[in-house]
Amino acid sequence: MITYSCYGLVLSSEIELPDLGEPVAAGAEPDVVIRFGPLSPPPPGTDPLPYGLWRSGAACGVEVPEVGRYEAREGREVTIDPVADADPRALRLFLLGTVMGAVMMQRNHLVLHGNAVRIGEACAVVLGHSGAGKSTLAAEFDRRGYDVFSDDVVPVDAAGRAVPGYPRIKLWDDALERLGVATDGLERISDDHEKFQLPLRRADLSPLPLRWIYVLERHAGSEMLTVPVHGAATFALLHEHTYRNELVHGPDAAARHLQQCADLVAAARVVRVCRPVESMTVTATADTILADVHDNLPQECA
Repeated sequence: MITYSCYGLVLSSEIELPDLGEPVAAGAEPDVVIRFGPLSPPPPGTDPLPYGLWRSGAACGVEVPEVGRYEAREGREVTIDPVADADPRALRLFLLGTVMGAVMMQRNHLVLHGNAVRIGEACAVVLGHSGAGKSTLAAEFDRRGYDVFSDDVVPVDAAGRAVPGYPRIKLWDDALERLGVATDGLERISDDHEKFQLPLRRADLSPLPLRWIYVLERHAGSEMLTVPVHGAATFALLHEHTYRNELVHGPDAAARHLQQCADLVAAARVVRVCRPVESMTVTATADTILADVHDNLPQECA
């Protein structure tokens, strides 16, 4: 077993996870144990969900064609049943994405589909659908000297704090080219993708209050617009951009998720960032978000 640290948790893992950086010294009782083992299809009566996901009581999992089956239980145990000759990078990709997102949900975190960036003593999170440019924007913030808390999976704890994730950003080759970053020496996320792992150099980070939420959208106009969102519309947006929101299934999970969203928007500013389709750039988007942040500083950041 190899010991790693991420999301403020100690992981004890049978699979090597270089994405998390160097292993840490074993000693503390692990929060999550990750093992290989045989897994059967979901039991009868399990709630079948899209994309190979399922949920049943304290367990949930996913089956990924040509990769394997995964099961997370009670936020403490993960079992991986890989197919023969599965690409280790693909195994890690779904473990550190979908499965760890599910683990953090099981540990009662609100998990958002976005990127978190440290600004002063607080965080801004940028949300958006796949392909919206979240990771490219995170790399632009990193280039400007801002600490990127996490890429793609942003857990928010019960105190409304963003929790630091993996010190890497996943970027397509064309995005790296636009940022002036060569792909030489960067690891592909798998053989099937022209997407690469960009390591982040950052100091040790602790959870910080989430104070700004920006949702990336596109519009046919010519100007970059920031549109504050209030009331019930904030809950619809947060549900839409919850990571693997298919797992928010059943009345208990839905009620808990609604309360988590209510607690978050009570302390965070929610804004749609509407970017012109024909002329939007990552530089202009970053400038617009930072200008809105500095025009709306909470007391601890002023």
